[in-house]
Amino acid sequence: MVPKPFTQCLIVMVRDPGVLYVPVMYVLIYSKHQDAYWNAVIYIVIQTGCLLEPASVTCDFEKGLMKAMTEQFLSLRSLGVFSIWKQALWRKMLSERIQQDQIASALTLNAIVVLTIIPENEIADKGIRYERSLVDETGAKTKWNSFWRYFKNTWLNSNGADLWNVNSMQAAGIDLTNRTNNPLERYNRAFGELFSVTHPSLRAFVETAKTDTRRYAQMIDDIKHHRREPPRHAEYVEPHVLVDYLHFQ
Repeated sequence: MVPKPFTQCLIVMVRDPGVLYVPVMYVLIYSKHQDAYWNAVIYIVIQTGCLLEPASVTCDFEKGLMKAMTEQFLSLRSLGVFSIWKQALWRKMLSERIQQDQIASALTLNAIVVLTIIPENEIADKGIRYERSLVDETGAKTKWNSFWRYFKNTWLNSNGADLWNVNSMQAAGIDLTNRTNNPLERYNRAFGELFSVTHPSLRAFVETAKTDTRRYAQMIDDIKHHRREPPRHAEYVEPHVLVDYLHFQ
């Protein structure tokens, strides 16, 4: 929902001390090329007085965006959203025409989440063998072989496991709440629903963003003065490697 000739809106959301996730910037950009993202990130840094020092950023799996973030913030850990990563795997399984019951078994949290929390050097061998041991691949072994080739090429070689595996971040004590409970996903949907057309005018877009920003500012003030409670968020569940995996050979 962006005015022409822009192709997307990069929304920056931060966590307010009142445990409220707040959209703070709406950056209209022309493309998904790294240069566009790099310029957008530089703009954000300048507009905030070069005071930003984020420990981690959670975002979509856009290579250009992730690279722009890590180039600008050298100590930053950039991490893709778990649900988006899982959805990409689901779509690939569907494209391989794998049976629904096998897909469901592979994508259960007790199965797929293991790959995101074990040491990165265990994923390609023990991790994938463990994942496959949990799924009945009867009649579809060739399809699963194809899927796991894609997984290694895309999520180990091309993107790199550090974009979706949190083992080292857990060890460093970095807060991973946004990894699964990403409020920006919900806000993107809600913000898009404020528009009645696919390409609103620039003025309509700006006025809508300003109105929603004022709504959040009022919400922050209400929480600060105890006129309302902070919105509830899903409880964060600390992921742990299953005992079954530890004993798996």
